[in-house]
Amino acid sequence: MSWGAVVAAVVAVGLVVTPAWRISRGWVTLGHEVGHALAAIVAEARVRRIRVELDTSGVTEWSGTSVHRRIPRGFVAWWGYPAPGLGAVLLAVGVRTDHEVVSLGVLAVASLVVLAVWIRSAWGAVLTIALGGGAALGATSGDTVAKAIAVGVAALWAVGGVRAAASAAPRTRRGDGSDQATLAEVLWLPVGFWSATMVVTAAATTLAAAVIAAPAVTG
Repeated sequence: MSWGAVVAAVVAVGLVVTPAWRISRGWVTLGHEVGHALAAIVAEARVRRIRVELDTSGVTEWSGTSVHRRIPRGFVAWWGYPAPGLGAVLLAVGVRTDHEVVSLGVLAVASLVVLAVWIRSAWGAVLTIALGGGAALGATSGDTVAKAIAVGVAALWAVGGVRAAASAAPRTRRGDGSDQATLAEVLWLPVGFWSATMVVTAAATTLAAAVIAAPAVTG
């Protein structure tokens, strides 16, 4: 078993254990909020700030004419929970194609940009610096370390993204301010429907990341 497989297994198991989840969920929230921010840009809106708090809650504030239109509001709301899994898929592609060093270099630069442009909370800054620093370390430490770090971050976002979406689903209610409630408000379908789409998408991206990275990790 390679180091990548060991790291993936440790991270995946750790995310099932509640104390480890409380610590690591902040990075899942960070990925979630960046998903909202990128969706807002696609919707031709301006992202004002991202805040991630110590209790792992987060918020992305955006403005523009899109805020008052149903489809853009729903689009931005939906992309939070699937975003960590999509990040995992991109890292898995880098690992599979032996470009984990490049992938981590891109992640390090992206973290720096997010920190400078959007992050406006102390804990969010800590999480972003740690993520970018870890990525930079992997990108400059050789292929073995790079693969282990890339697989670790991918496992964190993949498994953590599913847990976050699944744990939120039973608690969401219409009017509670959640992403699912926003979607139910602007696009009419019930909260449960939107929760299901997020859980299914997060699970699908986790499966995709595992399938993509498996040959490189276990070989």
